[in-house]
Amino acid sequence: MRALEKFREIFAQRHEYAREWKANHDGRVAGYFCIYVPEEILYAANVLPVRVIGSREPEDVTEPYITGWWCPHTRSALAEALKGRYDYVDAIMIGNSCPHIFQTFFSWSRNLSPSLAYDFWVPMNLRNPSALEMMSKQFKELQDTVEKWLGKSITRDDLRQSIATYNDNRHLLHQLYELRKKDEPPISGAETMEITLAGMVTDKENHSRLLRETLKELEDTNSHRDPGVRLLLLASEFDDVEVVRFIESLGATVVIDEMCTGSRYFWGPPAPTDGDLMRGLVDRYLNRPSVCPHKDIVERYRLPQIMRFIEEYRVQGVVYLLEKFCEPHGYDLPKLKALFEARGLPFILLEVDLTTPVGQFRTRVEAFLDIIREKAAIG
Repeated sequence: MRALEKFREIFAQRHEYAREWKANHDGRVAGYFCIYVPEEILYAANVLPVRVIGSREPEDVTEPYITGWWCPHTRSALAEALKGRYDYVDAIMIGNSCPHIFQTFFSWSRNLSPSLAYDFWVPMNLRNPSALEMMSKQFKELQDTVEKWLGKSITRDDLRQSIATYNDNRHLLHQLYELRKKDEPPISGAETMEITLAGMVTDKENHSRLLRETLKELEDTNSHRDPGVRLLLLASEFDDVEVVRFIESLGATVVIDEMCTGSRYFWGPPAPTDGDLMRGLVDRYLNRPSVCPHKDIVERYRLPQIMRFIEEYRVQGVVYLLEKFCEPHGYDLPKLKALFEARGLPFILLEVDLTTPVGQFRTRVEAFLDIIREKAAIG
């Protein structure tokens, strides 16, 4: 499909895209490490928010800056910056994330000297009664900082239009995910992941336009592709589409995911475009139906969302892609595994590293899928 190819191209050439956007819009670019950074405030100020993502290339430049047993994502992201691939980024921002990502943020800000390095504070218990007031102060402080940085004000209309643009984009992504509930999903998990990732590195209006084209093409397509085994994908920060494509090539389809480069990025109700705009935006960020493991315990919010996904998308098995050395997601693992085993839901854990050849997982994944097929045949 033509639109799908455009998403793939945007993500593959994300650095070139951002440089071109910056030149054409006379704007600035902010790289962010965590989806709790409120992009709407940046976008309202003509700043392009870009998710900082690594690559599958081996790296040997980060050892003087961060320890070798930090997770591969953080080391790869810093390596990309040290190699000059993010030289178009004017500001970097973090959302009170794990120590690994914070060290990358700190090393980047200290050694590459962006014009703005902002640590956006996020409460650890997002539903605590005091969280709304505290986060409201943080949102206002961010707005004040951005205005001072740029030397201009963010008007109410700027913010309202930005919120509307993001609401529209999230609504379209919801529509895309709904299609995957079908008996024969017209789009694969890898293709969906490419679309979502492209949305993190491109202008939301452009992304929404391409999404509409994609949804129209999918509506006009009669898919007769056998999805094989229907999988739920859980993961740490994960942006390696090739791993998902490999798993699906063995006779499966990732029909749903629960990760910050997938559903967790956009899921939930829209922010209001009237009344107290900032308060409504804060409320949306605090009340997402799924929460990062670094922000809260799994049983409270993340687990109910996972269980809803399993039921609504008729999941037959769970694949957990655990980034090497990822402590927050590793802490959740025993509880999730026990839950899936109690429900008789097949589960497999794959420890991933950006530079690890995906072929090493073939035998384990094939055996895992065979178990699910045998279970389905007996049932």
